[in-house]
Amino acid sequence: MQFVSRGGAHPHVMGALDVLQDEEYLLLFMPYCTSGDLFGFVQQAGRFPENMARYWFTQILDGLTHLQRMGVCHRDMSLENILVDEYTRSIVIDLGMCLRVPYDNGGEIGDVTSGGLRRLIRPLIPCGKPNYISPEILSSDGPFDGFAIDLWATGVILFIMLVGLPPWEFARPEDPRYKMVIKGKLARMLDSWKRPISAQAADLLQKMLMEDPRQRLSLTEVKDHPWVVGEAPDTEAMHYQGGGNDTDQGWRS
Repeated sequence: MQFVSRGGAHPHVMGALDVLQDEEYLLLFMPYCTSGDLFGFVQQAGRFPENMARYWFTQILDGLTHLQRMGVCHRDMSLENILVDEYTRSIVIDLGMCLRVPYDNGGEIGDVTSGGLRRLIRPLIPCGKPNYISPEILSSDGPFDGFAIDLWATGVILFIMLVGLPPWEFARPEDPRYKMVIKGKLARMLDSWKRPISAQAADLLQKMLMEDPRQRLSLTEVKDHPWVVGEAPDTEAMHYQGGGNDTDQGWRS
């Protein structure tokens, strides 16, 4: 948290204002967020109108952009780890699973300041919340791209905001919902659920939730997608308190 606050606090990533330590405790001082987490907003609304989802999604992308510029992968992106302040600003929190992404530095391992190519990270024990974990992390049978797994989880965040339900419990081939998505049938699946979304939103989700991380959209490609750069976010949308009756209140990731 101190590292990501270097150069000043970012508006969409939770940093540390100060840190104190004694013989027993490590104390972190952080900004106070007044309005709960984004998961609670989705539960209350049922699901978000697309303009409202876009409002929050672009802020999440801003937070993710800062982490990537710092050479950090979050590894636990989820609606529960997005706090809301004053009903208008989202903040990525819970950096306990973060890793510094290795970069090539003339054959040696460096950090993002090396200016070299990003390296893959050796397999680790899977972590994160079940709905959001990417398939390559679940299998843990090879090195992974730290940025790609965050983009996968962010795609699941957008899916839940737009649909009101998670796409699956685990991203595993035995799940028929997962099978449909990786076969390019996400829009058809949502039509069968009677929760259709716009063609542009479906296209963005389909391309963020590609099984092969090499085919997944990069952060820059997500930010340039027509759905993201489309209609300007409605500044009133973030106050939407909805009482949607089409949500399954029983799920929690």
